[in-house]
Amino acid sequence: MKENMLCFNGRSAGTRFPPTGIALSAWIIAIVLAFSAFPAPGAEGVMLKIGDPPPRFSLQDTEGRTVTAPGDFAGNTVVVHFWADWCPYCLEEMPVLDKLYQQYKKQGLMVYAVNVGQGLEAARAYVSRVKITYPVLLDTDGKTAKSYGVLGLPRTFFIDRKGNIKYKLLGEASGDMLRKLVVNTL
Repeated sequence: MKENMLCFNGRSAGTRFPPTGIALSAWIIAIVLAFSAFPAPGAEGVMLKIGDPPPRFSLQDTEGRTVTAPGDFAGNTVVVHFWADWCPYCLEEMPVLDKLYQQYKKQGLMVYAVNVGQGLEAARAYVSRVKITYPVLLDTDGKTAKSYGVLGLPRTFFIDRKGNIKYKLLGEASGDMLRKLVVNTL
């Protein structure tokens, strides 16, 4: 079985090494964040692995409907994107995910944006501004984010039709990288 990647900046393996300047700083930050994602022995942290089923949750969307995972995911390709309105990378990624959702929803793509730690009004205002059409779920207490091991935003999980995590992204990703991961998960 081919090993799937954990992407930090959405760039392909062809990125020039060794990185210099801003790229070096970004790699150092990515490495620090990656290692901080590993819980210390006895910590309550979660480290989901490629191939794991996603944690169960039941969250309300901004329209008052309840989404339950993994039950509502059955047989579909699912993107679960954790975000908050203060996250600049989320602002860039969410419209890209909406375009992918519009393009691939007839092929079984579902996208859920999980707002972490904010209320209904903040989420609605943000959605109105970025004009996305996929469901926005409210994780006001952060318990779902914690169950997924989310320590920073954005954090995106790609779940295959068998109900297992195929890819996970920590941090920003380019539109090309998001498209590649969606297509490879379909």
